Amino acid sequence: MDSLDASGNRRLGTAILCLLVLFCLAALGVQASRPEYDWWQAPLSFYLAGPNSTWLRLGYYGLAGGSVLLAIGLYRTLAPAARYALVPALLVAGGAALAVTATWPGASPGHPVSDLGALVHGLSAIGAFLFVGTAMLLQSAALHRDPHWRPLAAWLLALATLAFGGLWLHALWKALPRGGSQKAVIALYLLWLGTAAWRLRSTPAAMAAEGGATGLEGSPT
Repeated sequence: MDSLDASGNRRLGTAILCLLVLFCLAALGVQASRPEYDWWQAPLSFYLAGPNSTWLRLGYYGLAGGSVLLAIGLYRTLAPAARYALVPALLVAGGAALAVTATWPGASPGHPVSDLGALVHGLSAIGAFLFVGTAMLLQSAALHRDPHWRPLAAWLLALATLAFGGLWLHALWKALPRGGSQKAVIALYLLWLGTAAWRLRSTPAAMAAEGGATGLEGSPT
């Protein structure tokens, strides 16, 4: 593949940031329009069915696309020593799982679904969190090997660890408010993705050329 030049990196990073912002706006807007739910208790999936749910579904699809675009950006720009071959695959898998989550909403008050639909939604939602969270951890652990990313490596690793730990806390500590704890985890994921997209915007052409020319052959194992 041809490497991205500096302007291409900037456009790609900007596109990812726009998709993240659109997801946030959709999520906030739909929740504000649905006063029948207590946002602190209702998980975000409740808003995937019912009035204005189409906007949130579109936000989910945009976020899925942003995950795929980030996979492409990291694949083509990172120094070989900073790559894990599994990271792009996990980000793409997470994006696909997120799209499935939006397409088959789970059950919510007044909007029942079949057992199969509930199973598909539940498994895809879990997969989205696990795939992207694992990608965040793996990639963060190797970013110090790339000069361009080194200044943010410790921050991104701490953020990924906090996000992944928060995911398990949300899953295992059932006394936590289901809506508030889930949305806190989502916010941490978005912060990591947004920081990565912002850094991608400033990747110089020389680094893009060095990364894109070698593909994943130099990936650490």
